[in-house]
Amino acid sequence: MKQADQLADYYAHTEQEMFYILIDAFKQTRPELMNAEKDPTKIMEWRLKALSQLGGLTDKVINLISRNSGYSKKAIYDLIEKNGLKVTKQLNRKLAKTLKKPFNGVSAKSEVIIHSYVEQTFRGINNYVNQTLVTRNYGKNAAAKTYQEIINKTVLDVSLGNKTPQRALMDNIYAWRDKGMSSALIDKAGHHWSLEGYTRTVIQSTTSRVYNDLRINSMQEFDSVLCTMSSHPAARPACAPIQGHIVCIVPKSDPRCDNSYPNIYDHGYGTPAGTQGINCTHMLVPYIKGVSHNYFEKYDPKEAVAKMKIQEKQRYLERGVRKNKRKLQLAKRAGDADGISKYSAGVRGYQSKLRKIVKEHDFLARQYSREQIANETK
Repeated sequence: MKQADQLADYYAHTEQEMFYILIDAFKQTRPELMNAEKDPTKIMEWRLKALSQLGGLTDKVINLISRNSGYSKKAIYDLIEKNGLKVTKQLNRKLAKTLKKPFNGVSAKSEVIIHSYVEQTFRGINNYVNQTLVTRNYGKNAAAKTYQEIINKTVLDVSLGNKTPQRALMDNIYAWRDKGMSSALIDKAGHHWSLEGYTRTVIQSTTSRVYNDLRINSMQEFDSVLCTMSSHPAARPACAPIQGHIVCIVPKSDPRCDNSYPNIYDHGYGTPAGTQGINCTHMLVPYIKGVSHNYFEKYDPKEAVAKMKIQEKQRYLERGVRKNKRKLQLAKRAGDADGISKYSAGVRGYQSKLRKIVKEHDFLARQYSREQIANETK
């Protein structure tokens, strides 16, 4: 999944770069901000100056996205199509040899699955992310909207006498960095997904799903409908009872279904929270009766679910490290001494909690890559 992580990190870094552009625009308003420090009633003059930066700011964001748009499309193609074809060829060759059947390369159906995932992934990212950043409509451009929201909240905080102008501005920049710039995606619960949150979830989940879908399709084409499912000490409720076991991968309505084994369709296959759903990393490995062996370790389902909840705490702390590192970078960019001190301490605090939770639970391991952000030395 390293390639998927690199692509997701690219979008995370792009979002950070856009916040640098916002900070640089706010730096141009420093004289007006200092006047408002002396006389808070002049905050509206600062607002006008800040809004006058919108055009240049939007142009810089569009240039940033346009420069790299070719990279994202190629990266998605390489990740899903190239690797998908490679995985399918390797599996088909192995199945043909094991079952003593002819090797016919990649079937038309497998190619359709691959192309469908490529188009679906790129179309989603392009519509919900890229297009929200290349529009010159200030009301729709994600970066321009974030900039205006920070301005308006800063004016409100100063007008109410809650904070000094400089403190209000920086605190609001940090608050919006936590929220992330909004993509155009709104889920059923009315939640606006951030650019990074949407792209990371889509890329990582799609990668895992497409490879397993291709494995399942190849096996069905070879009339082989059993798999061994990989196992982890921590697992979601849908996966915990069947991980490490042999499972059937066709619906019960399929005449080839082997009812002597658990069926993935009984465990939420095809749903976000089910097995092979969003963020599921379990692999399905072809199993041939009388030939294959199942070497995956078995874990008690209740213990696996309990451990998953502990692992979720580790993920929360890792996100805390990344969030504080990003805000620390913004503080350095803006020259905010208070912010530098606060978020340096924040990074250390979350890292200390991570050391503690890993020490207390032997099934956890410190994963430093999950605590890193792109270009940390910037």
